Amino acid sequence: MAWSVGEKKGETKGASTSKIVEMHPSVKDIGGEAKTRDELGRERELGGGMEMLELDFLLGVVESTRGDDGNDVMMRKLSFNEVLRRDKQNQIDSSALTVYAVNAGNLYGKDIQCEAMKELTKRTSRKSKTTAEH
Repeated sequence: MAWSVGEKKGETKGASTSKIVEMHPSVKDIGGEAKTRDELGRERELGGGMEMLELDFLLGVVESTRGDDGNDVMMRKLSFNEVLRRDKQNQIDSSALTVYAVNAGNLYGKDIQCEAMKELTKRTSRKSKTTAEH
C-alpha cells in the first residue's frame, strides 16, 4: 500500500510502531471532564429519544387505531411500548385497548396484545368490585 505518489508499491510510510494513535479521542464536555465521543453520544441519545414526547401525544398516537399502513402501525407500536415503559397504560382509552387486545390482522404482536388484555382485565376487576360493593 503506497501512502504517497513517490513511494514504491509495497512500501509503507512510517513503519515504526512507537507512535500511538488514539482511535477514540476524548472531548471536553461542558463540565470540563474528558469523555470519549462515544460516551458523549450515548448521553445525548438518552435525552433525545421517546422520553421527549409528551404523554398526551403518545396517547393520541396509541388511541388513533384506524388504518393498517405499515408506518402508522409502527408508530402505534413504538408509542404503546413507550407508554408501557412509563407505566402509564392506565391512561389509554378502553376502546383503543380493545383494538390492541383483539389484534385483528396480527398488526401489533403478542406482547402488545397481552399488555392490552392485562390492562383491560385490571379495569374489569376494579369495575366488578365497585359494582359488588353497591
